Amino acid sequence: MKKKFACLATALLIATGAFAAPTDDVYKLGPDSEYQPGVPQGKIVGPLTLESKTVYPNTTRDYWVYVPAQYDGSKPACLMLFQDGHFFVNTKGEYRIPVVFDNLIYRREMPVTVAVFINPGHGPEGKEATDREWGDQTNNRRVEYNALDDKYSKLIIEELLPAVKKEYKISDNPDDRGIAGASSGAICAFTVAWHRPDQFRKVISTIGSFTNIMGGHAYPDMIRHAETKPIRV
Repeated sequence: MKKKFACLATALLIATGAFAAPTDDVYKLGPDSEYQPGVPQGKIVGPLTLESKTVYPNTTRDYWVYVPAQYDGSKPACLMLFQDGHFFVNTKGEYRIPVVFDNLIYRREMPVTVAVFINPGHGPEGKEATDREWGDQTNNRRVEYNALDDKYSKLIIEELLPAVKKEYKISDNPDDRGIAGASSGAICAFTVAWHRPDQFRKVISTIGSFTNIMGGHAYPDMIRHAETKPIRV
């Protein structure tokens, strides 16, 4: 599984090219980011709505679930969870994760994996982020993603995962789970794994905001003085 995750992380970064637009004169999408003949396509369910009952009361957020064509429910699938879900689930955007997963799973370069793409929450007066913005000004992204406490991890583990597991058979092995994000979403992904390595032990961080937005610059000292945790980044 370690080798598979290393291959997955490398393939995702190469195939998606971080924030570079696919039409840029310098960066061109690789074949893993394009639909390939003969490769079965998974389905994307959503957007669905997750209402936080206890962690962030009076907030909701959209999320999507990618289900690979090879998933049949006979055994637990691995799990990948993406913050700023609308960016990563978009099959015509910079990341195109469902397309990348289709190709890698078909070639057995990664295991059968269900992906969940979740947006930051917002209150009744806020709104969902769009493909042209992160949404910090219109939702709770800054507070949810950049805080170093365990509050957001509770949203994921106590509210999101139970909703997903009602519909899909997901592995409970933390080595079968990865969590990812970009910028503030990346430090958020690390924070979830930092607090709950019993749930997530693999992190993909794309230009993570490990800086003093809400104290993220403290992580180097925190990590040095803490006991070793089984997290791979």
